[in-house]
Amino acid sequence: MPGRVVIFGWAESIHTQRWVQGLTRRGWQIRLVSQGGGPVPGVETINLGRYGKLSYFRHAAEAIHLAREFHPDLVHVHYAGGFGLWGTRCDFAPLLVSIWGSDVVDLGAFSIQRYLNRRLLRHARRISATSNFLRDACIKLAPDLESRITVIPFGVDLPASTVPMPPPPVRLCYIKKHSATYGPEILLRAFSTVCQRIPDIKLTMAGDGDLTPLLKRLTGDLGLSSRVEFVGFVPHERIYSLLQEHHIMIMPSLSESFGVAVLEAAACARPSIASRVGGVPEVLRDGETGLLVPPHDPAALAGAIVRLAGEPETCRRMGEAAHRFVCLRYRWEESLNQMTSLYEQIIND
Repeated sequence: MPGRVVIFGWAESIHTQRWVQGLTRRGWQIRLVSQGGGPVPGVETINLGRYGKLSYFRHAAEAIHLAREFHPDLVHVHYAGGFGLWGTRCDFAPLLVSIWGSDVVDLGAFSIQRYLNRRLLRHARRISATSNFLRDACIKLAPDLESRITVIPFGVDLPASTVPMPPPPVRLCYIKKHSATYGPEILLRAFSTVCQRIPDIKLTMAGDGDLTPLLKRLTGDLGLSSRVEFVGFVPHERIYSLLQEHHIMIMPSLSESFGVAVLEAAACARPSIASRVGGVPEVLRDGETGLLVPPHDPAALAGAIVRLAGEPETCRRMGEAAHRFVCLRYRWEESLNQMTSLYEQIIND
């Protein structure tokens, strides 16, 4: 039977939005307490504002009061860092913590953040991770937590129907933030090499970020202005239509905890070429649903693009295999089933 849940998380994050809206549709009464972002449609959202790194400390008492007065059956913290500070003080309801990546990965052997995050995780009744990679990182951080961790992937909705590959020329798509972590500069340098082999190939750079001005300058310096189109930030509801206009999704990330963009491309029956990092090998089967390449390696990325772009039948076959794969293992409704089941287990216990 659905109950009452307080969620501490970022209201501006599409991941948080999809969880709280999905749970609300399942009948759960949700109160989202956030720092930053507007109200999430259909969900009670309380935004305490963000004023730098000390905001979590400044808002801790108010956040805990807002949680307590809701009389929740469960408190769910999204991201162990920051919001975890609030979670450690919620002794009036069982605590579930969802780890996102940087809250358990590469914290440094003796950092204060490592100590605080480990303390929060040990305070939690249960922990959810989106990938086995994150599960293993959490166990490395605190081996005694292994029995408390449940892997619940962040699944995707499926389009009503798949759209066939567009006609030539081959179009590539990048749909990540313009941040060094996601390797957009590596992609442009690889693409420069690709253009020497495939003269009519095109690249769409979706998204934006601190690196956008640099990337546009680099595009001009490499003589790619007629081949690369910057389309800016693309709302979540338009991602599928964008992917369906392209042949291959490129994700040259240097770090990824999961790789939901690969699954979004797969939902559209499009193969991906992505870095072999973090949780990506769990969502991309190398040689079957796309190609994996080493990170930090423009030459390897260029070679993979040339191979797949030059083999239209292989590209189509990998896209179809990717679609079957996501249908079988990463449907969004199944992710909601797993999360609501975990909620019920915690509450009943």
